[in-house]
Amino acid sequence: MFCTSWWLDAVAPGSWRAHEVEEKERIIAAWPTVARTTRLGVLHAGAPLTPFLGPLFPPGEGARRRSREIRLIESLLERIGTYAHLEARCNPAFDYWTPLRWHGFEQTTHYTWRLTDLSDLDAVFAGFRENIRGHVRAAEKNGITVEEAELEDLLAVHRRRFAREPQGIARIDAAARERAARTVLVARDADGTVRAAGYFVHDERYTTYLLAATDAEVRGAASLVLWEAIRRAAQRGTAFDFEGSMLEHVEPFVRSFGGVPTPYSIVRHTPSSSVRAARTVKRALRRR
Repeated sequence: MFCTSWWLDAVAPGSWRAHEVEEKERIIAAWPTVARTTRLGVLHAGAPLTPFLGPLFPPGEGARRRSREIRLIESLLERIGTYAHLEARCNPAFDYWTPLRWHGFEQTTHYTWRLTDLSDLDAVFAGFRENIRGHVRAAEKNGITVEEAELEDLLAVHRRRFAREPQGIARIDAAARERAARTVLVARDADGTVRAAGYFVHDERYTTYLLAATDAEVRGAASLVLWEAIRRAAQRGTAFDFEGSMLEHVEPFVRSFGGVPTPYSIVRHTPSSSVRAARTVKRALRRR
């Protein structure tokens, strides 16, 4: 989903580039990026609220697969051309970054969490940590219910903690709603007050937990929203991606739902010494 033209039009209108490789009038590889021209050169990066971009290859197995990927990486870098900085948060399916290393790229492994088999929801629920199961049951016992809602219901909860709404979410919602590719779920208490909300996008393979909002006053509301989203993913026939976080205070919550840690690569290359210096200063200021 995140590499489709409609998604990229929503999150980065007018600034994304496909960088496609064609063979026999058919696209066989692509590397979508969001490009920005600065006085230091062209910067290629990801897009807001977009978990994965990076190189896209056709499926295949065996030794020929890697040989083909090496060849396609060369072609894609030719399509991208000269740049000052290129960074990509790659889909987990991109599991062989060695050809980029030969071009000076660096790589960092991050993890998302996925529930890939939702065929037995009783088993899925049993795989939750005990505290999550307890939170779900307590929320239901206390009269909290989960229902579909609109983006504004989620943003109302989001504004209780953050002054600024997530960049591009209104455009995402308009495009995804038109394609029946999103679901907004809210948890309401017995008085009808929204206590937690989640924004989920889905294609034929995955339901992805894109955005969360909670007032943190009612224990279990966020867990109940996620449990309902997982059940709906099972009905839809997709796997579930928590769009997992590497943040220390977030990771334990995501991990508690029994998913499988799924690695993905963040690759980056900065040929420009000026950009490298600017990034070093920025990181130092952030640490301070």
